[in-house]
Formats: sequence, structure tokens, C-alpha cells
Amino acid sequence: MQIFLFILYNLIFVPVIFVAIHIAALFHPKLRKGVLGRYRIYGKLRRSGILKEVKPVMVVHCASMGEFEHIKPFLVEFKKVKPDFRIIVLFFSPSGYENVRSFPAVDLFLYAPFDWFLPVAKFFSLVNPALWIVTKHDVWPNQVWISSFLRKPIFLINASLHQQSSRLLWFTRFFHREIYRYFTKILTISQSDQRNFLKLAPAGKVVVAGDTKYDQVIYRRNESMKRVLIDSNITVNRFVFLAGSTWPEDQEHLVQAVKTLQANHPGFLAIFCPHEPTEQHLSQLIAEIAPLKYILFSDLENYSGQPLIIVDRIGVLANLYSVSSVAYVGGSFRQNVHNVLEPAVYGIPVLFGPVNDNSHEAQLLKAEGGGIEVHNAIEIENTLNKFLLNEIYCREAGKKALKIVETNRGATRRTIEAILSYLP
Repeated sequence: MQIFLFILYNLIFVPVIFVAIHIAALFHPKLRKGVLGRYRIYGKLRRSGILKEVKPVMVVHCASMGEFEHIKPFLVEFKKVKPDFRIIVLFFSPSGYENVRSFPAVDLFLYAPFDWFLPVAKFFSLVNPALWIVTKHDVWPNQVWISSFLRKPIFLINASLHQQSSRLLWFTRFFHREIYRYFTKILTISQSDQRNFLKLAPAGKVVVAGDTKYDQVIYRRNESMKRVLIDSNITVNRFVFLAGSTWPEDQEHLVQAVKTLQANHPGFLAIFCPHEPTEQHLSQLIAEIAPLKYILFSDLENYSGQPLIIVDRIGVLANLYSVSSVAYVGGSFRQNVHNVLEPAVYGIPVLFGPVNDNSHEAQLLKAEGGGIEVHNAIEIENTLNKFLLNEIYCREAGKKALKIVETNRGATRRTIEAILSYLP
């Protein structure tokens, strides 16, 4: 069965996708960056000097910037334990590769090779990795099959698989079994994810280790305390509502609620931080919030009492949660909710929309009372009103959110311990 699927995947499926992506790249700049970047990885690899060193290499594959952020504690701690290892991080998405500059524990950032047998085999031949790590759920068959064939340990860490995943459908399950059973170990974020992975892999290979995301938000919180992005005179003694990682689908509900709240509570300060602060998205948001007065984050030095701040840059959201009373996490009226732990670690209540099944953390927050699911503008307004009028209620909900983070820390240590047992 494995040989049949290997041939089917590499001789039929991948070539069709390969051609389609190259055609699409002619019309989509972001996709074109990713395609061109993959042709350059071997040259960059040779120029890096890593190939000339007689040192073991760990390769870590991430889908995008979000997955990389979550494993930073793992990379730092692994480097402490195994300082002789060189670490290469691969990105599938241009949003990851194009936005990362450097990280102390990482020796080289590259695009992931096309998941065709020859490019992946060439990469393995050049690098000869001692260890291959895949994060979350961005699993590519040839990476797994070639690792297994060459007897290289390959781990899936922060592994997540929800019950509704297409990988568990009866007509796709047989294919995914022929991939996941070749992992050395699958380290899941929860027991429910472990149960789902057991439908695809042997019992002895699936272990609960937790999610390093919890360790990362604690690390980022501690680092953010060293930076001041908003003058305390702007936020002191005010109720600050931060809507983070928002999309137009979120803003459709948020803007209406914020307008009503600011009319009824003069001291109410709202901060909108779009997930993609492009000129188009910012213009759309500015048109929606009219006639409310606003100021752009980049112009805060000229702040003069505006009730709304619009963040027009990336990389500051996690820090801004530190000055907030309550947060809303976007993506949850669209496709998938973004990172609900980033605000929770600051001990503030977290709101999010109905599309949150992708987030195990959102389910925990809802169950414990630290997170609240809202479905429309009226529910957002009513929930924020309760927090505005009852400081004790707001504080207690925030404590429950923080408790979720504190209770689930430690995945980095457990993940490293599991991996080290397979290394000399």
C-alpha cells in the first residue's frame, strides 16, 4: 500500500499541483515569492557554511510565522541542551519566511522544498539531518517517508487534530495512516488530540506532551514588560478594549458595538489591530468607524484624546494586550480564531466569535469562564457593558484566563525529554 501511495502521490498528484501552482504564481505576488524562494534554497544552503561543518543538524518545519512563534521556547531550550546542533527552520508560507529576520537559536531560515520526491531527497542528501521536527499539523508526505526510509528520527510536536478534520474522513483516512504511522513520535497538545491521532497512528507512537504555545506567551509577556509602546498617560484609569488580529468579518460586529459603548461611556478607549494592516484594510476600517475620531498608532505622539486607536503596523499586538482591560481575538467570525492565549497571559478576559473549534485553548477558556463566545454586535456590547460596570467580575474572569495558561505550562520540557530519548 505504501509503495502504491508513494507512486500515486509523486507521479500524479504532486506534478498536477506543481504545474497549477506555477501557473497561479504568475498572477499572485505572494504565491510567486514562495515559488521563487524554493528554487533558491539550495544556493542559500551552500552559502551558509552549514554543509561544511561536521555537526549534527536539526531541521524544523513550520507552516508559517505563528507556528514558529509557538516553538521559540523549544528552540532555545533545545540549543541549551544540545549546543553542538545546528538548527535549520523551514517555512511553507511566505508570510513566515519573508517576515522572520533572525532568532538566536536558529542558524538558518529557508523555504521548505517542494514536496516532490527529488527536491526533498536532494535536501536530505545535502543536509543529512540527525533529527527532523514538524510543528502542529503541516505534514508533508515526502518529508515523513524519506525520514523513515533513511532511519532519521522524525517528530510531530504541538500536534493538533480536531474531530472534524478532513484527515479523519473515511475516504482520506487510509492515505493519512500511511503517513502518520511513520513518525517516530507524535506529541499531542491534549488528550482529545491524542484520541484523534490514534485513528491514524499506532498507540505507542502518540503521546500527550502539551503545547509549547503556553510557554511562549509567558516568555513574550515577560519580554514585553521591558518595552513601552503606549504612554501610560493615554491608558491610565481608563477601560481599554483591544480588538486584536481582526478581519473585516470581525469588524462588522465590533465597530457597531464600540460606537454604542463610546457613546455611553466617555472614558472607553478602543484599540483596533487588524491582522493585515494593509492600506486597503485600514481604509475600510476607517470608513466603517466614521464619524468616531481616531488616531493611527504610528502617530501616537500627537495623541489628543481620540477614543479609538488604529494600529497600522505589525509585531506589536502581543505587547499591546498588556495595557488592555478586555480583549477580543479576531478570525473568529471568519475562518479560524487566532491566538487567544496572547491576551489571557495578561490576566484579562478574552472574547471571540463563534468560529473557534480550531482552538483547544478557546474551549478551555470558555469552560473555565476566562473566555466568552459572542455571536453579534449586541452580545459584544452587552458583555463589555458587564465588565465596564462590574470591575470585580472583570478581574475574576481575567484570573480564570491566566490560570489556564499557568496550569498548562511545561510542554517545552516534556517535548525535549521525549526527543532526547531518541538521540545519542
